[in-house]
Amino acid sequence: MFKMLPTEQLAEALASQNRQDRFIGGVVDAGSKTITLCRGNLEWVVVPLRIFRTSGPDKPTFEQFELDDYGYAIRFGSYEASAHFVLFEVDADYRRRYNEGRKATEQGFGPSLRRLRIVRGLSRGDFPGISAKTIARIERGETERPQGRTLHTLAKVLETAPEEIETY
Repeated sequence: MFKMLPTEQLAEALASQNRQDRFIGGVVDAGSKTITLCRGNLEWVVVPLRIFRTSGPDKPTFEQFELDDYGYAIRFGSYEASAHFVLFEVDADYRRRYNEGRKATEQGFGPSLRRLRIVRGLSRGDFPGISAKTIARIERGETERPQGRTLHTLAKVLETAPEEIETY
């Protein structure tokens, strides 16, 4: 059975500038184990039910599907998932837009170090003489920009010049 966003929330979701990131309706298909959701821009997205994993005591009850929070929340009984979670899982364009926005706001040495480390396929434990905990603190901006031996170790492992790390 097709379910819609509550009427009092529907107009706002449809008028929103980010309506493509909200859900206004949908239907669960138990046979194919999918949910087909209608976005606020009237595009459809098919989502496998397996992405909705049990978290704590809440278990998705797919027969009790409903939408809420102006299109930002999907509920299956007491289980709730955000539209962000669903779109991040199934929509590559959404992921790209989200990550571009995140890059624009997450600037500085720490976020640049994190991006470069991930691009190079390295873990936080891959920097000899620097603990993974220290790398995490640098990436979160909890310490000042590293200097001396630490900076040179980072640059050597990342295969880049020390002054270039912050450009990523």
